[in-house]
Amino acid sequence: MKPITKYILLIISTGAALFIACTKQPPQGYLGNKFFYLSSPFVGVKGRVTISAAPLQVDNSSLPITVNLVALRSSSAAGKPTDALTKTYEIPIFLGEVTPADSTPELLAKKLGTAQYKPFNVNSNGGRLELTPATAYVDTGTYDFDIEVKNIRASKIIKSVAKIQINPSAPFQLIRQFANSSAPNQETVFTTQAAFTTTAVRSDGPNKIIIRFVDKNGATFNPKTGQVFPRVSTPANLRYEFKQYAPYYAEEKTDTALVYKYPDKVPNFPLYLLNNAYLVSYRIPAANNDLNVNINPEFSIRLWPTDGVPYVSGTWTITNTINFAVKLP
Repeated sequence: MKPITKYILLIISTGAALFIACTKQPPQGYLGNKFFYLSSPFVGVKGRVTISAAPLQVDNSSLPITVNLVALRSSSAAGKPTDALTKTYEIPIFLGEVTPADSTPELLAKKLGTAQYKPFNVNSNGGRLELTPATAYVDTGTYDFDIEVKNIRASKIIKSVAKIQINPSAPFQLIRQFANSSAPNQETVFTTQAAFTTTAVRSDGPNKIIIRFVDKNGATFNPKTGQVFPRVSTPANLRYEFKQYAPYYAEEKTDTALVYKYPDKVPNFPLYLLNNAYLVSYRIPAANNDLNVNINPEFSIRLWPTDGVPYVSGTWTITNTINFAVKLP
């Protein structure tokens, strides 16, 4: 190493040491004055788990810090204290990871259970904020809360440290809707078809999922006679059908739909991924539409709890509309 280089490095290291020595460090047990959350308002959707991305910012306080919720107020009640988010409710929970191997109601039951949870919680270790599926039972709106922070030396009450915003439930999440077409007897050239939509509607009733495929005039393709069926899966192109996500009861094919029963008190549905997705792929043969091409619709959807119910329930009708073709008799 050249002498000049050694000299520069010596100056840098000496300066760094002096800077550290001269910088005033908080004493052990120091408890700061500026406590805040990076995410305020902390936003969640009714009936779903939401956890803040970062814990409480503690103003260089000595760790560990213990955080406790002290008071909570609702903006819709003129800032009056409320216990709506701190009552306990029964919600479904996972007892273990659900996989395709849990393919019967009895096997699935070993992975699911219920427990008593509050809609809102402040994690005592670091103060991370948590909303649970029990938010299905509480009103939407904005809430304000106070916390107590303490370490080995001191404690403080922090008033109105952040706001919580609970948004209305969104009972389904449409992740993908897509369709293309291809000439019969070949699987290499495909044409994307933009005029394709997937919708989901829930109604009170038994736990069922009804999947329909309709043409641009509303005529329904018939799964029973092979007018719609799952696309072939290959090692190069893994494809799935909905019954692989709903193996708990037998699939029912009717003249108008594919029908699947699903178990009671599931936190969401489907309960597991296949090839890192929830995607299903189907085909409407060339012989059954006026374009004389194979039509290949795909969709991916997740079902979530509704207001007042912390688990998936009711009858769901998922309609895939082929807005670019007409069904042939």
